Amino acid sequence: MNEPRELDSSNNILYVNFNQTATAITVGAKTGYSLYDLNTVNEVIPTSSSMDTLKDVCIAERSFSTSLIAYVKLEKPRNLFLFHHLKDTIITEKSFPNTILSVKLNRQNIIVCLEDSIFIMDVQDLKDEKTHVITNTPPNPKGLIALNYGAQEQPSFLAYPGSSSIGTVQIFDTKERLAKITIPAHNGVLAALAFDGVGEKIATASIKGTVIRVFSVAKGEILFEFRRGVKRCVEISCLYFCKDPELLCVASNTETIHIFKLAVPELPQPSEEETEGWMEMFGRVLTQSAKYLPTQMSDVFTQQRAFAYVYLPFVSESTICAISYINKIPYVVVASLEGFLYIYDINMELGGSCHLVKQHKLEGPEPPDSRRSIGSLKSLKDFKKLPNDTNCDEDTTPCLEPEIVKSNSEDSHGKNVPGVHVPELYASESNHSSCNDLNVSNGVQNSCEGLPLIFNQGKP
Repeated sequence: MNEPRELDSSNNILYVNFNQTATAITVGAKTGYSLYDLNTVNEVIPTSSSMDTLKDVCIAERSFSTSLIAYVKLEKPRNLFLFHHLKDTIITEKSFPNTILSVKLNRQNIIVCLEDSIFIMDVQDLKDEKTHVITNTPPNPKGLIALNYGAQEQPSFLAYPGSSSIGTVQIFDTKERLAKITIPAHNGVLAALAFDGVGEKIATASIKGTVIRVFSVAKGEILFEFRRGVKRCVEISCLYFCKDPELLCVASNTETIHIFKLAVPELPQPSEEETEGWMEMFGRVLTQSAKYLPTQMSDVFTQQRAFAYVYLPFVSESTICAISYINKIPYVVVASLEGFLYIYDINMELGGSCHLVKQHKLEGPEPPDSRRSIGSLKSLKDFKKLPNDTNCDEDTTPCLEPEIVKSNSEDSHGKNVPGVHVPELYASESNHSSCNDLNVSNGVQNSCEGLPLIFNQGKP
C-alpha cells in the first residue's frame, strides 16, 4: 500500500491518498498539502491548503472528513505533526526514534509505522504514557500496514507483515491491545493489505501479484481468491473494499483497474429438457479431469473474471483507486502521483467496462508568485509503455491453518503481550538532520494487472 518515492524535480506532488471513506483526497507536495472533497464530478478544487511556510510534505493523512490532519515533512522525517486545518493550528508534534514510513488514522487510533516498530496512539488521549508500541516487528521498509474504520461500537484492527520472507499477516486488536491472529496468506512477501470498513475481512496480495485473497479476520479462513489468467508479475499497491454491494478494487503498475464482486457465483440451472443423468455425468468427468491438472489450472474451473474494470490512459507505478459515492451515485475514482484524478462510471448491477466521465488535474499548494488554475482538465498525450513482461511462477501457497496468538497479558491494556510494551516518554521536539534525498513512503495504492482476473471461492 505504501511505496517509497524518490524526489523528482519535475513533479510537485510527493503523496496522494483518499480518506477512509473515499469522500476526500489529501495531497502532499513540495509546496505543502491540499485537501479535496469529492462533492461533484465536474469540479474538483482544494477545500483547504497549507500556508506558504509549509514545505515538502511527504506524508499527509486526513481523519475521515474532519479537520484533523497528520503529516510528515522531509526535513523532519522522524516527526509527526497533528494539525487542525480549520484553526490553522498544530495540535502536537511527536518525535519518533526513526524515520516515519507510513501513518494511518481511524476513529480510535493514530498509527505510526517505522521499519521495525509500530506506535499506536489514542485519538482521545495523545499523552506519551498512553501510547502503545509493537516492537521488534519484521523489517518493513515500505511501512505496509492497514487499519479498519474503528467506530466506537466496532473493533479496531491493525494489520502488518508478520514476516520479511513470506506473506504472513499479523492482526492486532488496538482496542484491547492484544495480538489477535496470524494468517499465512502467500508464499511471497506481502505487497498490499486492506480491511473492509467493519474489520470482518482482510484482502492481501504478494509481490508476485498473481493472487489476491480475502480472509475472515475472526478465524483466518480464506473466503475468496482472485487469480490472474496468465503468469505475469505486477506490483499491486492498492486494495479497496466497497461496502454495498461488496466489491474489491485492485490497482497496480499497469493500465487496468479491476473490481471484483465478493459473492459466490451462481451455477447455471439446467433446462427442463436436460436430463439429470447427463448433467451428473458431465460433472463427474469435469471433476475427475481436474484432479490430474496442476493446482493453478484446476482452480480456473471455479474462478470468474473481474466484475468490472477500468482502462487508464496511462501506466503509473503510483496509483490509488476506490469507489466513491458522489451525490449518491457510485463512481470509480483513480488518482496518481503524476497529479491526475480520473472519475469513471460503474454499473453496480451488470459490471463490465467503466467509462471515463471526467479527468482533473490535482495540484499541491501553489507558490505565491505562480498561481495556476487547480482542478482544470488536462489530457495525456504521451503514455508510458510497460517493459517486456517478466514471467514468474504463480503464488500457489496452500491455505494453512491460521495461528491464533494466545497472549499472556494480565490486564486489559495488554502490557505483557510478547513483543509489545508501553514506551518511555519521547520529547516533542528533537534535532534531526534533514534528508532531502530520502526515499519516503508515498501512501499511494496501486492497480492490478491489465488482464482479466479469475475468481475462486474456497476453504483453507
